[in-house]
Amino acid sequence: MHLVLATEAQKAERDRVTHAAWGSPLTVEQFHQRELRLRAHPWCREGMRTWLLCADDGRVLASCETFLNESWLRGPDGQHVRGDSFSIASVFTEEALRGHGHATRLMDLVAAELERTSPRGHAAVLFSDVGAPLYRRSGYHETPAWDWHLPSGAAAVPASVTLLGDVDVAAALGRMRRPDAPFFLWPSPEQVDWHLERERIYAEVLRRPRPEACGARVGDSTALWAMMARYGELVVLMLDARSDAEAAALVETARGMAHRAGLAKVVLWEEPGTADRVSRLPGAIRVARDGALPMVRPLRAGLPSAPEVPFPRALWV
Repeated sequence: MHLVLATEAQKAERDRVTHAAWGSPLTVEQFHQRELRLRAHPWCREGMRTWLLCADDGRVLASCETFLNESWLRGPDGQHVRGDSFSIASVFTEEALRGHGHATRLMDLVAAELERTSPRGHAAVLFSDVGAPLYRRSGYHETPAWDWHLPSGAAAVPASVTLLGDVDVAAALGRMRRPDAPFFLWPSPEQVDWHLERERIYAEVLRRPRPEACGARVGDSTALWAMMARYGELVVLMLDARSDAEAAALVETARGMAHRAGLAKVVLWEEPGTADRVSRLPGAIRVARDGALPMVRPLRAGLPSAPEVPFPRALWV
């Protein structure tokens, strides 16, 4: 067995193979077109690679994707030093090939390749939909995963709130405080726009309206969000709330945007910096996350344990 980077033809073939896992409600061709469009997005053009685990005769046994992320590790002097981390997604083995350890072998080889070729490498991260044991075998460790759910609501936008559009993403990220954590990943404006590109695709294919805004700011606080049309949700990608009142205004705005877009609820990933404020929002319900379990594999010594790493929803792939 050996590891290779996929050609464009092999990527197209994997689109058709993986449709059964991730394509619904799109047709096979619609899913392929979705993948083509996402791969053409600036964030993917700069840092996405598709990996194949191949048998000696060239048959594809398993596949995955990696995405380059900016990450920061606190040094002995207390200052954060920038490095590279890699988000791993779309780990897939066809049903007839399962049970032979191909996914584990793929993950081991990809991590070894990242270590070999990334002098500034910090970590590999993934968001498991199949629990932790499979990836623990390849050195990954999980962090707790909780969501906060709020129903959408027919609320007016508070007068103090400014709505944000797609062109405002970079400025919004620039206003946000970065985590006071030993190690963290931070999304680029292009990665946030990748989530909005997914929103645009599903809005077009499913013929439904996009939310009127992709975020909002009030005072010094900012939120960014995106529609998950498949699930009828507005997911908060990033939240920097400086007070309870500003957190409430931003989330109330998100609830109104969700309602007007025909979405049932607003979902926020729990993060150490926002959990207390979100827990005090009227109607907020804390639930164990079903899937998207964050897991971390160090690519170098000195990284803190996985539960210490904050994961905003914008990092999900």
